[in-house]
Amino acid sequence: MKIGLITNFERDGGLSFTRKLLSFLTERGCEVLADERLGLRLGLAPCENIYALSDVLIVLGGDGTILRVARHAAVYKTPIFGINLGNLGYLASAEPSEWQSAVSKVLEGDYTLEKRMMLKVTDEEGQEALCLNDVYIRNSNAAHMISLRLCINGQYADTYRGDGIVLASPTGSTAYSLSAGGPVLKPDTSLISVTQISPHNLYARPFVLSGDDVVSITALKEQEGTVFADGEKWLDLKQGQRISIKGADVYTYIIKTSSLGFYDILRRKMVEQREV
Repeated sequence: MKIGLITNFERDGGLSFTRKLLSFLTERGCEVLADERLGLRLGLAPCENIYALSDVLIVLGGDGTILRVARHAAVYKTPIFGINLGNLGYLASAEPSEWQSAVSKVLEGDYTLEKRMMLKVTDEEGQEALCLNDVYIRNSNAAHMISLRLCINGQYADTYRGDGIVLASPTGSTAYSLSAGGPVLKPDTSLISVTQISPHNLYARPFVLSGDDVVSITALKEQEGTVFADGEKWLDLKQGQRISIKGADVYTYIIKTSSLGFYDILRRKMVEQREV
């Protein structure tokens, strides 16, 4: 089996955990692939396209690392197995204390594969970005409000004025969208939630769209916005400029080795962990 190994250097600076995993995999006959940066540190030949050539990607890091990997892995349908070296680790499949038994299950094929919807955001020039979690638009000056015109499938829906707006996939519904008061969506559904951030009105409520709907957002007035895709800046949105968000035609595949269901994980990660 070809295992692509991806490490967040800030989470495993000395690569001690990564080296233990590498030894574990090679002892079991796996061919381990790494990109140039990690390969040089581990003494492995650099792989030009780890996302295309791997059977499975093992990601060491937090949710942010998995999000960055997802947008590349989805293009090749390469499944991701995350080991949490971050804080919340909601997208990870295993904690460091259980990594050996969890990785053994992956190698033995004893796992389930979750198919997660992704979002695609497109500007007027045809530039695109893939997101597993969400698309967030705010004023370029974070201290100012922004006015955004929203259309759904070409029909005018409303004009929002506030700190911004977040459009989330089911996976992203438990991230920033949830903090902003958005709904929790089951990860195996094909839905898009739309939630305003600190809206400047009394009637604002989040709502849920079909994954087949196309949402268009236009910046109004003398303001410039910033568009973030999975937390990373993607585009400066000029006055009158429009972007479109819809369900992507590719998916993220996440390997799960635990028998815990969605609501078990939600409770443990979002409730019990915060009570400690």
